[in-house]
Amino acid sequence: MPTSYSRDTPLVSQPETAHRTDRAALMVTWAVEEDFGGMTTMCLKRAGLFHERGIPSAVVTFNANPDLESIRSTQRTRGRLHPDVPLLNLHEYYAARTLHPISPTTGTPDTDEIPWQESARQSRNVDGSLFFIDYQHPSNDMHSLREYFRRDGSTYLRDTSRPSAKDPDRAERRLQLLAIDGSVVHDFNSAAKLYRHWLTELADSTDADVIIDSKYAAGFLIAWNHPTALKFVNFHSTHVAAGADTLTGKLSPAHAKIIEHRDTWDGITFLTESQRSAFVQRFGQGSNTVVISNPVDAPSSLPPFEARNPAKVLHVGRFTKGKNIGAVIDIVNAVAASNTSVLLDLIGDGNERPRLEEHVRELGIAHLVTFLGHVQDVPNHLSSARALLLCSRFEGQSLAILEAQAYGCVPVAFDVDFGPRDVITNGRNGFLAPFGDQATAATALSTLLDDDAVCERMSVQGFETARTFSSDAIFTHWTKALDMARANKKIRLELAAATVRLTGLKFHSDGDFDLEVYVGTRTVELDGLSLQVTERGTDATRGRPFAPYQNADGIYTFRLPAGLRAQLPGSDALDVNVILEVAGLKRTIRLGAAPKMQSVPYFTTYGNLSFK
Repeated sequence: MPTSYSRDTPLVSQPETAHRTDRAALMVTWAVEEDFGGMTTMCLKRAGLFHERGIPSAVVTFNANPDLESIRSTQRTRGRLHPDVPLLNLHEYYAARTLHPISPTTGTPDTDEIPWQESARQSRNVDGSLFFIDYQHPSNDMHSLREYFRRDGSTYLRDTSRPSAKDPDRAERRLQLLAIDGSVVHDFNSAAKLYRHWLTELADSTDADVIIDSKYAAGFLIAWNHPTALKFVNFHSTHVAAGADTLTGKLSPAHAKIIEHRDTWDGITFLTESQRSAFVQRFGQGSNTVVISNPVDAPSSLPPFEARNPAKVLHVGRFTKGKNIGAVIDIVNAVAASNTSVLLDLIGDGNERPRLEEHVRELGIAHLVTFLGHVQDVPNHLSSARALLLCSRFEGQSLAILEAQAYGCVPVAFDVDFGPRDVITNGRNGFLAPFGDQATAATALSTLLDDDAVCERMSVQGFETARTFSSDAIFTHWTKALDMARANKKIRLELAAATVRLTGLKFHSDGDFDLEVYVGTRTVELDGLSLQVTERGTDATRGRPFAPYQNADGIYTFRLPAGLRAQLPGSDALDVNVILEVAGLKRTIRLGAAPKMQSVPYFTTYGNLSFK
């Protein structure tokens, strides 16, 4: 696949046999680097999966990387990027286009009288051509300029920051795409607007849907909408901060904005059902959540059990704190101390490696632990080992577990949210241990190493489990999800545009009270409407429902009992959600009053009315 972007170069792959759909698919991430984890791996793999099954695809990136062409070549050589799937990049795209002014009155570059001084420059690694130059103001570091260059030396992008005219302590940013003659073609006051502009160009040119893997990219694409393209976002990890309770914990900073605007997505995909359920339990029903697992292709037959090293244990993954590899080493040490023969191979690398190597030396088990670094033949290692040991603090869906099962290597894992319990049935196709319970994990690992019959039986069961995650099965899930999202889009947008607010509160002599709720739905007619009252911090799908008993001009009245608080378990505040339903699609909206309400009524402990 050529790396240049002439107007005749296809922006998406060209499958030999077309799938029944005529739409392409753009797999969007922020960057593809030399080394990366599971999220980028799946982004690239999905692009190849779509191409091989007849849907044109491409991988879309936005970062400025002078080594991208080398990275592209490396990933193709490693087999991680399909040879026929383009890896598109914003900077390569505009650097290869001459661009033309959109009108005779197009502006000139933002050059004014600032005495810019060069501070750095970067060349492309593949051919030494100038990539960008950085400039600084000699006395004010709030002024900065970066110019990006085509290979012919002309500038295609200027990125300027300077103090705001309204607030000198705040920087303003301006990005200008330039024609070959230096005139301004497009002008943006934020990088996000430039990114969205480019994605619109791609979607217009390719008639493609967009599937976003990067949380960072999803943040600036929340505001991106296209008249024909679907927009999906993938949750590769939990929606809360690491270790937090999924119902009450602080939201993951990277996910918070995506969740706040959850109704803007045509699809929100989760890797496991438990992950999706936790999301729905906290945020209520939605018409755009779907479970699509990562694909893992098992070999046609299970590797022979007798070929496995009876002492061999693996860990596969990046050496990060979240992977908790120190616990893996401790468990292997405990197994060795019980006189079970054990050898640990650690596949991967990362910034935790020096600390882990020191930990192995301190335990005196360097003869049992091998640091293999990155390897190209992970399947061969999985085919020859008895067990995979994972002690992660959290998981989305563990590719390492699925790949181990695909090759008959039995997983032992801490039972953390969300991945392990979705693919491991404890004692059947692997072992689960409570998080931090090293003794239970060590016992399970010893069983696999000492008992051939148990290990072989679980190896076979794991192999059968992995077959349900084949590429063909996962591709079918994707096409069904996209088809369903397109069929439901008109109604979903109507539900997303619905407005709900509390307009009245009325008390009856028996202590019951009415909630009067305005529901505005434009042109769509509701098939279902209810209130859901739930104790704060509990499952939002399991509260007490109430149906309206009257409707007048879009204001629905619900009667709630005087003893409602006592009728629900717990003692925390009760939250009220409105659930709208049209043609089987649901949307949950937290009930509130007018947003500009200045005085809030409440009742004192003596039942007297007060305002805050």
